[in-house]
Amino acid sequence: MRSVIQNLQPDVPYRVRQLLGPGFTRLGRTLGQPEYRLRDTEYVGTVQQPLDEFTETLRDNGFEWDPLAWYHQPSVGSDPNGSWTYRRTTLADRQLHVILIAHSPEYIDVFAHDEYNWVRHPIRHLRQVGIEREAGRSEMRRWVRSHGIELDVNSRHRRQVTDAVRDLRKYVGSIVR
Repeated sequence: MRSVIQNLQPDVPYRVRQLLGPGFTRLGRTLGQPEYRLRDTEYVGTVQQPLDEFTETLRDNGFEWDPLAWYHQPSVGSDPNGSWTYRRTTLADRQLHVILIAHSPEYIDVFAHDEYNWVRHPIRHLRQVGIEREAGRSEMRRWVRSHGIELDVNSRHRRQVTDAVRDLRKYVGSIVR
């Protein structure tokens, strides 16, 4: 599984990010908070589409891959497969930050939040001032749907419970018959 996920990464920029990441983290600890836990309030939904196809759609619509983003830690065990940002202009006050986590080549969890643009407000950004989780999630949900991409907004945990209940009902129904 790890080799499949590694093949999904942007090649050279991702490797540069991995190489320079520890230095960014040390700098971040000095200036701000380099570790960031993704929260349920940032969960946009799950897209069943190849990662490269989804990221191409992001790129074609003005999103930029962000190799300088901190390591975002999801509540579930997978590492992020990319950080993308959207700004109306390079010096916009705020940006939409999107984090992708590919669990397989065609199964991507999407998280998002609205935050200060790191280009214009580097210190506010580093200190994670004014992050608007629900606003970013809502904006990204609208964007995904407006591009005709199917989105499952139920969390993985909720889907697992729903599937288990459905399977249990089938099982009980087959015994009762």
